[in-house]
Amino acid sequence: MPRLPQPVIEVAWRHTGEVGKVHYRAKRPDGSNRHLITKEGDALYELLEQHLQAIGYTGPKTAAEGSNEH
Repeated sequence: MPRLPQPVIEVAWRHTGEVGKVHYRAKRPDGSNRHLITKEGDALYELLEQHLQAIGYTGPKTAAEGSNEH
């Protein structure tokens, strides 16, 4: 079975107030990116949800919490 030379999914996140959706960015073989969405009930949603929980991600920060990401 061939192995992919680099990760395909780079990041995953939710937008404020969204339930049952995970956004993710996938890298194409030519190096360009694609913003995609998976929804609750999809196998990929469950997989990304487990990874997000494992790193302690509970959702986007509120304005009061601030953000260090730019």
